[in-house]
Amino acid sequence: MNFGIIILEVLFSIILFLLLNYLKRKKTSAKDLVIIPSIYMIIIASLIPNMKDITIGILILAIIFDILSLTYINKKDLLINEKSYYKTILLTLGLGFLVYYFFLLKVDKAFLDMNVFKNFIWLLIIIYILKKVDITSIKLKEEEINNFDNRYQEYVIVNYAKFKNQYNYLIKSKDKDIENILYSFLIYEDYLHGKLERLNRAIRQKFIKNNNIYGLMGVESDHFITDEEAISIMKERLETKSKRIKKADRDLNLKKLINEKYKETKDYKEIIKILNYIEEFNNNN
Repeated sequence: MNFGIIILEVLFSIILFLLLNYLKRKKTSAKDLVIIPSIYMIIIASLIPNMKDITIGILILAIIFDILSLTYINKKDLLINEKSYYKTILLTLGLGFLVYYFFLLKVDKAFLDMNVFKNFIWLLIIIYILKKVDITSIKLKEEEINNFDNRYQEYVIVNYAKFKNQYNYLIKSKDKDIENILYSFLIYEDYLHGKLERLNRAIRQKFIKNNNIYGLMGVESDHFITDEEAISIMKERLETKSKRIKKADRDLNLKKLINEKYKETKDYKEIIKILNYIEEFNNNN
């Protein structure tokens, strides 16, 4: 295999990876996500015949990119139903191998001819079964909601431990509410905006000289600030605000402190949920 083909293989893998992620965001059904990569393989083999033999490699690479993205970049997807996710991957690979071995390797060109029409009929039958037997659709039942909540709580505690190890020297405060709110902000911001997005924001600021969001804490600034600086700024804001509010109603005080950064109802509820997980964990340890 020459170097040019390898480059094309990686390029088409990235395109397939991006296409599938776009379709996921558009709430495309899981069964369609299983079938689309095989259609993509056939199209590639049709348009570029000398890439026919590596179409299965394109599919495998795209899946590897998706798993790496799930692990290192897109933290929102860490809370997916893992069983359904890996079942979808196995079905995608299975259908891809069927297309590859029983169709693409049997023809000189991927466009149909009568000699291989019987294989195509079997392919249509397999696709029809996959469409009718909805084995990969994710139905949000009560049990799955509970599983999601358990995964979310585990995600929060794991990241709480990680950030405490990294930033305790900055966040530690006499006011435990402020301390826990700061950790909740960190966990939620890291969940909303992965490393890739934060890097993109930092790069954009070099060319667009206006206020931007910086650091893991997500603090607005007119110049670049580090994660540590962002944490210190937010801690100072919360401590200053805490001195100005009455201490009578803890829930109201928490709301006022959280509103220093998150004023939207949905964001506020998520911070409260994370805060409760942290407090429950600390109370049990």
